Amino acid sequence: MNIRGAVDNYDRKTTTHIVAYLDILGVASRMKIDNQIEPLNKLYNLYKHNIDYIGKEKGIERYADIRYRIFSDNIIIAKELSSDKAQRSCDIENLFYCVSNFSHSAIGDGVGWLLRGGITIGEFYINDTIIWGSALLRAYELENTIANYPRIVIDSSILAEFDSRKKPSDYTDPADFVRKDFDGIHYLNYMNTWHFAGQFVKNGFEKMKAEAKKPDGTYSDKIYQKLVWHMNYINSELDKKNERKDKKYRLTMD
Repeated sequence: MNIRGAVDNYDRKTTTHIVAYLDILGVASRMKIDNQIEPLNKLYNLYKHNIDYIGKEKGIERYADIRYRIFSDNIIIAKELSSDKAQRSCDIENLFYCVSNFSHSAIGDGVGWLLRGGITIGEFYINDTIIWGSALLRAYELENTIANYPRIVIDSSILAEFDSRKKPSDYTDPADFVRKDFDGIHYLNYMNTWHFAGQFVKNGFEKMKAEAKKPDGTYSDKIYQKLVWHMNYINSELDKKNERKDKKYRLTMD
């Protein structure tokens, strides 16, 4: 196609990716406050830290081709999947690791913000200019209509991949990242990769509560439900870890 003399080869195509769509809860309201400097800089540093985490200078080869795109309070993290079954399982795990790391950074004491999202497998295209594809739409649908709580929903298309689990010895089973919630929804257990984290998540939770609390000391019903879900998830995962010094760090709504 030729538009005003610029010739394009029409050679772009979608390929199979695993795609995560994340939403940072409450960013829109933070944009409306008089002093936007602190949330603006928190947001920038949250993004920068996680992009640096997969940078080539880190020397972590398994993350080299994971792509991030960020716009306002929305984050896309994507990785093209191999056709080899063993490598494909590793690709899924690598994406889970990166999404988990982003989650740690968001909920910890450095930021103290909740995330909601969806992860799926499907057709996708990404470059420095555009993101496109059915996987993007499905991941957004999981976040927007199914997640409800501050959880990152894992689509059935990913669960179906776990039949082939033969991987190199330095990889874990990606199924270790999966939890099934009270309503039957599967979500990402990002605490799977975070050890001795009790103090960090507790301090982050105190920040969340302080920001969400109304002048009369109460919370809106929707925010209260999200905080309680997060509290229950974190406490449950910390209880499963045999990390004695963290036993005193449990989240409460007090």
